[in-house]
Amino acid sequence: MKQTPGKIFLADQRGTTATSKSRSYHTFNFGHYYQAHKQPVGNLYLMNEEMLAGRQSTTLQVEQASHIIVIPLTGAVRVQVGTETPTPIDVEEVQVNTLPAHSTVHFQNSYEADFIQFLLIGVKADLPVETVSSQLFRFGFQDLENQLTQIIPADQEQNANLNLPFALSLGKFDGRQEVVYSLQNQKAQFFAFVISGAFEAEGRLLHEKDGLALWDTTAVELEALSHNALILVLQLAEPVAHPLQQERLGANTR
Repeated sequence: MKQTPGKIFLADQRGTTATSKSRSYHTFNFGHYYQAHKQPVGNLYLMNEEMLAGRQSTTLQVEQASHIIVIPLTGAVRVQVGTETPTPIDVEEVQVNTLPAHSTVHFQNSYEADFIQFLLIGVKADLPVETVSSQLFRFGFQDLENQLTQIIPADQEQNANLNLPFALSLGKFDGRQEVVYSLQNQKAQFFAFVISGAFEAEGRLLHEKDGLALWDTTAVELEALSHNALILVLQLAEPVAHPLQQERLGANTR
């Protein structure tokens, strides 16, 4: 049987930025870390695992109009966009910040001594962004048991109201539990990130913190290979050209 085309991003090949107070692991090229084979997947260009010691902070410079997704894994992180009031984001919450180009986002650990860990995901915006906006999505871990639960919906009508070019699901599985993830159409792209445990996806073995991109498919089979295996799935919509971009393309082809 023909294998679905795709690419694995191995956890032990991630880039690392570290100090005595913080550590950041980069699935894709980020900052001073660059590898030719770590290019973005469609509009998905940022997939970082961040760790901050007590009372420490870090800053993200957003160079292009983007949707920046924050998912706490342990502890709460305070998120501040520019000079706006910081917002605490806790476990079982997902925050999406839609930001203009050249924005700055600050992340702070408010605990005195405990480390916090969170995922930082960046998806390029299809259209120009003029103002900052934030959306908060809540879930319960009990809702993730042995199923992929939509946190940000893939349904076109629901997502149109959110105006986001992606869908996000989370699932927590017992060993040998299986699920099939359906995409909206064959032009959508699939990206999975294993938060904990191990999975098999379309014949590919994925360990903890591995990523997998797949394309040219409408369904992906996943099987958990360990107990309490936790996975994140992104469905990336086909990029939409802005009318001004279409005009420039037309001019370039005349």
